[in-house]
Amino acid sequence: MVTGSAERLKAILLCTLLVGCDRGPAVEAPLPSLSADVDSLPTLERSLIEAPISYDLTPIIAELERAVPKRFGDLTDRRVHPTNSRVRLAFEAERSPFAIALDGGVVRMSATITYAGRAWYKPPIAPEVSASCGTGDQRPRARIELVSPLRVTADWKLRSSTTVRVVEPFEPGERDQCEVTVLKIDVTERVIDAARGMLEKNTRTIDAKVATIDIRSKFDEWWAIVQQPIRLSDSVWLAINPIAVHVDPARGSRKILRTGIALIAEPRIVLGRRPVITPMPLPRQVSATDAPDGFHILFEGVLPYDLASKLLTDELRGKKISKGRQTITVESARMFGVGGNKIALEVDFKGSAQGRIYFVGTPRYDAAGDRLYVPDLDYDVGTAHMLVRSLEWLKHDELRDYLRNKARWPVGGLISKGQEQLVRGLNHELKPGVQLSGDVTNVKIVGVHAGRDAVRVRAHADGAVRLDVRQSRK
Repeated sequence: MVTGSAERLKAILLCTLLVGCDRGPAVEAPLPSLSADVDSLPTLERSLIEAPISYDLTPIIAELERAVPKRFGDLTDRRVHPTNSRVRLAFEAERSPFAIALDGGVVRMSATITYAGRAWYKPPIAPEVSASCGTGDQRPRARIELVSPLRVTADWKLRSSTTVRVVEPFEPGERDQCEVTVLKIDVTERVIDAARGMLEKNTRTIDAKVATIDIRSKFDEWWAIVQQPIRLSDSVWLAINPIAVHVDPARGSRKILRTGIALIAEPRIVLGRRPVITPMPLPRQVSATDAPDGFHILFEGVLPYDLASKLLTDELRGKKISKGRQTITVESARMFGVGGNKIALEVDFKGSAQGRIYFVGTPRYDAAGDRLYVPDLDYDVGTAHMLVRSLEWLKHDELRDYLRNKARWPVGGLISKGQEQLVRGLNHELKPGVQLSGDVTNVKIVGVHAGRDAVRVRAHADGAVRLDVRQSRK
């Protein structure tokens, strides 16, 4: 029994010695030193986001209708003829409801006036005589039109400057003339002049009514919305960062007014928790010469280190690298960030030596291959010092160059995923009645940043973005 036990113990010891010889001396290189993770983003041209605000003028039309009298004049109110003191004139007129429509940036108010006239004549020695026109079923008519150009002021108020554009007989000829034939006195001109005077007297009232339209609150609401970050994913946010506003002349059709607003912004992709926003008040407007052209933004394709490590391990596992009579076999690889825009590559191996060593380098973008690579990947300082002291044969160009060649990751999928994420963020309803829509084009990779959490491939995209704010009727 003793002899058998001794034999088994000898076998175990021999096996242990053989395994130990197979594994080789142990190598445990120190971790690479860490440095500050400073991320310097390139400067982009400011962006322009179209943001027209639609405003239904229906509620104000009734106010405009009431601003101008429907009836004026009185057939009993005798007025002295301007060139004949023996003649007295009177008239009464009634207008139809205004037809109000927007023509570009101009409000047009048109109506038809029907009227009647009466004249009195006092001869030098005879009794006074009188006659009338338009007192029957068919009255003379006149056409009137007021025009009111609209503008948005620097302090975000709507202003108009109403003028009387047309006051004239509806049609040429006797149908729309008011001539008192017995006295051969034409009242038409007097009615036209009186109508023009009445309308001109009321232009200020119309402008005052237009000024009561509250568009400032819509602008304030819109400005507050665009300052809020837009969630692209759990830890990725789009911050529009509005800084100024450019306003084009107001435009419209029928009864819908559209203010030509353009938002000037510095959009950014923000990582991590939802950004904390300090609300800014609605700014004053900038001139058209200061407005940028189009939408420009940096977005990212993200390569997480765990994914990069898995892809690299799948590529390297089992690879044998020899120098002379010494051979090692790669077991796994792990990539991580060390700051300073550098990555570290940890390589575990066994064979003539066993253990772990580190390489460091700066990832770059290979446009020809559309991939990330690390052209300067080299032994970390700590690893190099340790190998020089003990296992210098491990520190050779073949291993380094092999890892440089294999440390490559495709980028196309990363960028397309980032672009899709950004486009989704640019196309959704921010709140009822406020719709963001847009697209990005001309995507161009502009840089790579190796952070502590992942490698980020930066792409510059141009495009067009629009924010529509619609007002429902009340």
